[in-house]
Amino acid sequence: MASDVKIKLKLNQNLWGLIVAYAALGIAEYQGLKCLSKWAWVLSVVMTLSLVVTTFAYTWRYCANKFKKPT
Repeated sequence: MASDVKIKLKLNQNLWGLIVAYAALGIAEYQGLKCLSKWAWVLSVVMTLSLVVTTFAYTWRYCANKFKKPT
């Protein structure tokens, strides 16, 4: 019995960068690669901060528009 499940995955560049950073971090730790591990940590921190900032900005704008009093 075949399943015809179609999934549309929409990720912005922050999430793609975070996935790559965490994958690199996991590979570096698993393989014991010190140089890749250092770069992956830096990239992970940067991408996590980027994601937090953009999510906060999006939420702030959404709430400002949603709860704005109509004039």
